[in-house]
Amino acid sequence: MTGRVVLLAFLLFCVAADVEGNSGLMRKPSCPNLEEIVACPLNLAPVCGSDGNTYANECILCAQRQETKMDILVAKEESC
Repeated sequence: MTGRVVLLAFLLFCVAADVEGNSGLMRKPSCPNLEEIVACPLNLAPVCGSDGNTYANECILCAQRQETKMDILVAKEESC
């Protein structure tokens, strides 16, 4: 009986860890409402885009969205 409880607890732990690490929630970046982004700050605050690329900050992701006309979302607030 205790073996089953331990196994069940382990399985619940694994499922919870997977949900936390890979929630699948993406968000739209906070891009300015400008026709064209002229310059971005040089601060390093990496974001992972839904295209699989790491951008130095959200502004650079926004510039890439404008340049490529692709709907790139922020997949996570860190490097890919």
